[in-house]
Amino acid sequence: MNCRIPIIATTAAIAMVSGLNFPARAEVCQAYTVDRPADPYGYAEINNCSLISGEFANRDWQVTIGAWEPAAYLYRGVNRYTGASIQLIDFDVAGTTERPQYRFHNGDTTYVVSFQSADPNTIRLQVYQLGQPLLNEVLYR
Repeated sequence: MNCRIPIIATTAAIAMVSGLNFPARAEVCQAYTVDRPADPYGYAEINNCSLISGEFANRDWQVTIGAWEPAAYLYRGVNRYTGASIQLIDFDVAGTTERPQYRFHNGDTTYVVSFQSADPNTIRLQVYQLGQPLLNEVLYR
């Protein structure tokens, strides 16, 4: 007799018997504004993803990131060799609640800062120009 057991059912049964716990799926980041006339800016930010703030660096790059005001985040990047720097303010949130991404746009160049919510001392900086990767670096607090 040929017996087929669905893989999903088998995996679930093994997990139950062995006591394994599968992590829940992370939610997609959602950030937007709502009108709130009583607030100082007249609106408020709703964002289900955490924001990391502070200064992060490695041998080549130094990045400062944080909230500027509701629905506006500040990115300041410095090339530690040349001293060249850029400062951007943007509101483009992507990723998941476990690995948020904050994107900053400057013409055809996009700076992406991502991090794991469980590790507030590390960020990943990626830079894209016209969709092509230029930089992919890990920076530390």
